[in-house]
Amino acid sequence: MATTNVTNHAFGIVPEWRLPNGVQARITTVDEPGNLAVHVGDDPAKVIRHRRLLQRQLALPVAPKWLAQYHSANVVSYENCSAGVAADAIWAQTTPSVCAVLTADCLPILMVSDDGEVIAAAHAGWRGLVSGIVTNTVAALPKLPQQLQAYIGPAISRAYFQVGADVYQAFAQHGLADKSTFSPQTQQKWLADLPLLAERVLRGCGVARVTQSGLCTYSDPRFSSHRENPAAGRIASLIWKS
Repeated sequence: MATTNVTNHAFGIVPEWRLPNGVQARITTVDEPGNLAVHVGDDPAKVIRHRRLLQRQLALPVAPKWLAQYHSANVVSYENCSAGVAADAIWAQTTPSVCAVLTADCLPILMVSDDGEVIAAAHAGWRGLVSGIVTNTVAALPKLPQQLQAYIGPAISRAYFQVGADVYQAFAQHGLADKSTFSPQTQQKWLADLPLLAERVLRGCGVARVTQSGLCTYSDPRFSSHRENPAAGRIASLIWKS
């Protein structure tokens, strides 16, 4: 596991993650440009303005095809889907293309092939992880797992992610519940390391090169946290080819 810092940029945050030529990645914040989700009770017109500002400030080659995320294991391709499709991961091979997911404690996972031909973005909460969103994303890409690298962006950290027996047992059924990923608390509660669980899943799929952002959405005010504030908006993690 590699844990890196991030570089602050004039707009959003640039992951310190080595990318092939022609590929870029970015993480937005609660201020730059603000909430990007239409399903959290925000003014839809304001969300549209934020999305247009994002595209303009990052000079995105095309608009992202925003997903209707629902904690599923459904993966779609950029080339064969429409904006608003119900899915939790999107991948692309076309140039130009933009893959993006929205999060507020769940994991944003970005992937890229070594040659820069294939990019992907996945949204993974605990339900998505145990349902197979990461496994399905890796399987959908027209590259061998050994040709891929992954970046795990800002998410709720172990210190703040307390879960019950249902979550523990869900991961135990996949052989992922042990002392490295779960810290026992009182009354059948555990602290779960969601980023490490995702890394374990990625490595199990054959993706050996995984970079962790080390950023916590709950404790870092730059990010949205649903657990800290149920009315929170959503930040985006994007990867694009141009």
